[in-house]
Amino acid sequence: MHHHKHHSSTLWKYRLHQRLWEQAYPLWIDDEGILPAASLWHCIRTNVQILRAYSISSGDRILIALPQQRSYIAWLLAGLWEGCSVALAAPSSDTDMLSELLDVRLVIHSDGLTTRPQTRFPPTPDICLFLASSGSTGQPRWIALSVHNIFSVLDSHIPALQLADMARLDTQYPAARVLSLLPLHHAFGLIIDFFTAFFCGAEIIRDSYSGRDVAHILYLARYYNITHCSMVPLLAKRLQAIPEGQAFLKCLQGGVIGGAPVDAELARVLSNTQLRAGYGQTEASPGITLGDPGIWYAGYIGSAQGCTTRLSFRGTLEFFGANLALGEWTNAGLVRYDACAWRDTGDYAQESPYLNAPGYIFIGRTDDTFKLANGRHVPAPHWEQILKTNIPYCCDAIITTHDGVTCSVGLLVEASPNDINHCALRAIICEVLAISPSILGTVRCFTSEQWHYTAKGQSDRQALHQILGTPAPQITECGNMYNV
Repeated sequence: MHHHKHHSSTLWKYRLHQRLWEQAYPLWIDDEGILPAASLWHCIRTNVQILRAYSISSGDRILIALPQQRSYIAWLLAGLWEGCSVALAAPSSDTDMLSELLDVRLVIHSDGLTTRPQTRFPPTPDICLFLASSGSTGQPRWIALSVHNIFSVLDSHIPALQLADMARLDTQYPAARVLSLLPLHHAFGLIIDFFTAFFCGAEIIRDSYSGRDVAHILYLARYYNITHCSMVPLLAKRLQAIPEGQAFLKCLQGGVIGGAPVDAELARVLSNTQLRAGYGQTEASPGITLGDPGIWYAGYIGSAQGCTTRLSFRGTLEFFGANLALGEWTNAGLVRYDACAWRDTGDYAQESPYLNAPGYIFIGRTDDTFKLANGRHVPAPHWEQILKTNIPYCCDAIITTHDGVTCSVGLLVEASPNDINHCALRAIICEVLAISPSILGTVRCFTSEQWHYTAKGQSDRQALHQILGTPAPQITECGNMYNV
């Protein structure tokens, strides 16, 4: 049995006792009913006794892969209370594979508890959470967060997010009723959404469909008179496509749109709401920037919140502060980051040109740059930004290559593709990108119905790359044949 005393569990105990002991709020509501804070406290204490019975103590790694209801919350908080290093995974995860990878002592899943008596690596008492990165740029990585990482983000974000504390006797504001839609095993959903509401003593209503059913979201919004809700841009797009969804977005008193940048069309809609832009990465626990309510432009991600930011010489966004994770878990165990070094996000950004929107505009991932066979470097995110800026009817763009010799261009357009002079369009693309016509290969225009998005609401580069690589109807213009 491992015994490690560490200050991380002390801080969790203080914060949880202060928030839950003999309190009514936060109030957790799910399909099983209503769970007041004092009842949640009892569930946590019961789970703590079970952990102790299994000889699980500070620094022991445990894996939770449960449906995201009250038992999930109670086990998570019990593990943090005991100073465990808690890894969170979706209930559908391969727990055998993850328990081996993360070298855990205990797995908590829908079928019960499974213990692993021996571990290959020593306990990790200064790590309280292992969260998987989104995996949007490859295989998910398991990021190690400390108690100071998490509370540095909570303490900097909670005042800005304006969630009323129902525990105050002199409360001046109506109770915050937060609709929880985001996955609680990802950093955005757990820390920016759930923990901020939890430590503000809000009512938290958990959607059992995790935001996948718009009709159910709107039902919960009406039934519980929801005041706050955070989401990814794709869900905001689905909501704004129907009148009741538009009304819901406008009536919200707060919430963060994050996980992906918004396009110009959605930015116009969100400008009439109290929702705000948020940006971060799991490595940043996950808060880096935050916008003000109702301030929206295409790609706008806000300004630094609780950390320091800057643009590197190559135009990528870097951050520095207490939000920087301690490291990540690999097959070789815990690999620690340099806490004294600036962390490169791998995202291209630029200073916001808007006076009422200080901070940054998201440009794209460095992973999306590529080289042609002749050695020509193609900074695809920057070129895509140039196209969006210089072609009036272009809402979004993707640049890729299929043969290593030419660039394929896909444009999301407001106009009908059939009304566009494709000969003139090709000439404009070559001019604004300052490239030779010989470098420009396939050019295709898409309507919003034809454009592909990821689950977060970003342009689905992989799907669009495949479409651009398939033959398209050829249109004769200016005496030449062009793929359009």
